[in-house]
Amino acid sequence: MIAEGDDESCSSSDVSSCASLSAENYSKLLEAFQETHEEANRLVLSNNRLKGLNNWLENRVKTLEEKLEKSKIDFEKHCKNSSHMCASLVCENCENLEKKVHYLVSNVDKLSKGKSNFENVLASQNCVFGRV
Repeated sequence: MIAEGDDESCSSSDVSSCASLSAENYSKLLEAFQETHEEANRLVLSNNRLKGLNNWLENRVKTLEEKLEKSKIDFEKHCKNSSHMCASLVCENCENLEKKVHYLVSNVDKLSKGKSNFENVLASQNCVFGRV
């Protein structure tokens, strides 16, 4: 970047060298701007892709939560209809079901953490693209 006093320091005999220096600085500045602009465009594309993924994951979590609630209601209805069986009934697949529950809970935790991290990244960005 050229300071204001730099133009005044050029004597009449050095005008051509000052002009080439200004042109050189301008070309460096233009190149840096173009690189920054290209990187910004790549970040915009990445950001849009991650937003789409985040929306899909949010919908998936919502669907799974609804399915879990429905399963709880069905289970409670089943237990009410056969309350004497539920107390004495030993589940043959309890171990497998407990593993599945643990797996689902860990996945929901990961998705929640990922969502909060993604929202933090989005909140920390200042979007300046698309302005004219």
